[in-house]
Amino acid sequence: MFKIASLTEIDYLTLLLACSVLGLGLASITGATYTGTGNQWFSQMKWVLLGFPLLVGVLFIDYRQMVRYAPIFYILGIVGLMLCFAPMIGHKSHGASSWLKVGPLSMQPSEVVKLTTLLMLARWLGARKGQWEGLLDVLKPLTIGVLPSLVILAQPDLGTAIVFGPMTLVLMFVAGLPITHLCLVLSPVFCLLGAFHSVEVILLWVAGLTALLLASIWNRVPWTLWLPFLALAGAAYGGVFVYGETIWNKLPSHHQARIENYLNPEANMRDTGYNIMQSKIALGSGGFKGKGMFNSTQAEYEFLPEYEHDFAFSILGEQMGFIGGAVLLGLFLLLITRGVDTAMESRSLEGALIAAGVISIFFAHIFINVGMVTGVLPVTGLPLTFVSYGGTFMLTNMVGVGLLLNIRMQARRVEDPEARFTGRPPMALPTKVDDDQF
Repeated sequence: MFKIASLTEIDYLTLLLACSVLGLGLASITGATYTGTGNQWFSQMKWVLLGFPLLVGVLFIDYRQMVRYAPIFYILGIVGLMLCFAPMIGHKSHGASSWLKVGPLSMQPSEVVKLTTLLMLARWLGARKGQWEGLLDVLKPLTIGVLPSLVILAQPDLGTAIVFGPMTLVLMFVAGLPITHLCLVLSPVFCLLGAFHSVEVILLWVAGLTALLLASIWNRVPWTLWLPFLALAGAAYGGVFVYGETIWNKLPSHHQARIENYLNPEANMRDTGYNIMQSKIALGSGGFKGKGMFNSTQAEYEFLPEYEHDFAFSILGEQMGFIGGAVLLGLFLLLITRGVDTAMESRSLEGALIAAGVISIFFAHIFINVGMVTGVLPVTGLPLTFVSYGGTFMLTNMVGVGLLLNIRMQARRVEDPEARFTGRPPMALPTKVDDDQF
C-alpha cells in the first residue's frame, strides 16, 4: 500500500504547470489583498504550504488502495455534508450552510466530497468494464454522482453542485458509455427549450428527440433504456412549456436575479448587475499589460465584491492585463492536456477514471468561473482553480494534482506495455437482439 516515490518517477511537467498556475494566483491575491491590516495573502500562502505535504503524501499511497476504500470515504463525505445543517458545528456563510466549524478550525466538506465521489465512481465504473446493458447500469453511477450534489444544492450552493454533473458524465464516457446513451442521459436537460413557445423551437426540439429515438434503435439500444429517458425528456419539456411561469415564480429571488442579469446585464447595473459590471471594468482597465501587482483599484477601494474569491480572474486581469490572463489560460490548457495524457498512460481503467475526473473538476471550475466573470455565463459563485482564495478549495486542488502524479508514477512502474490503459472499453453488446427490445 505504501511505497516510497522515486524522484525519477515523478511527472515534473504536471508539477511545474500546477506550480506555475499557483504562482500566478498567489501573486494576484498578494497584490490585491496586501495591506497593513489584511491577511488574505498570508492565509493563502499558509494553505499552499499545508497543501504540499498532502500532495506528497498522496504519492506514497497507491491510488488503487484509495479506490478500494472508496465506499468508506464516500459515506463519510455524505455525513460531512449533512453535518453542515447541524447546530453548533454547522456554519452558515454568504447564505449557504456549507461549512463545518469547530473552534478555530473550519472546512467546506463539499470540496472534499468531489474527490470522495470521484473515487467511488472510479470503483463502481472500473468494476463494470464497459458493461452498459440495462437501465440500472446507467442509473447507478448517476445516483452516485447526483446524491451529494442534491445535498449541496440544499445548502444551497448551486455552483459546487453543478460540478458533479460534468464529472459524472465524463467518467461514464471514459468507462465506455456510448454516445447514444450519453445523449439519452442529457435529453431531459433540454426541457429548458420549453420556455420558448415559438414554432421554430418546438419543431427543433421534436426533430432532435426523433433523431435520438432513431439513433437509439439503429444502435440497438434496448427499449428499456431509451424509453424512460425519452419519456422523462418529454414530460420535463411539457412541464416547462405549460407551467414555466409558475416554476419561475417559485425560484429563489437570487436565482431569478442571476438569470435576468445574464439575459439583460445592463438593466440593473446599480443593483443585481453591479458585480458583473465591475468585473468587466476590472478586466478592461487592465489593458494589454495590466496596471501592476499592487495597483488594483477595484480591490483597493472594494468596488468589486468577492474579488479574492469568485472574481479572482478579474483582479488578475486588472493587475496583469491581457498578457497575464492569456498566460494563465494557456497554463490551464497545458495542465488539462497533460491530465488527459495521464489518463491515457494509466495502467488501469480505475486510474484513467480518476485522472479524467480530476481534470473534469478543474475544467468545470475554469470554464464556469471565467465564463461568469466575463458575462458569458450566469453568476454561480464558483472559485477558480489554484487562483481563488480558500483553504479547503486549495487543499483539494493540491490533492487532485497529487492523484495525477500518483497515476503516472504507477504507470511508469509497469514493465508490460500491454498492462496500460489504451482507451475506452468497448460497450458489451448483446449477442442476440430480441424483437421486443424495439
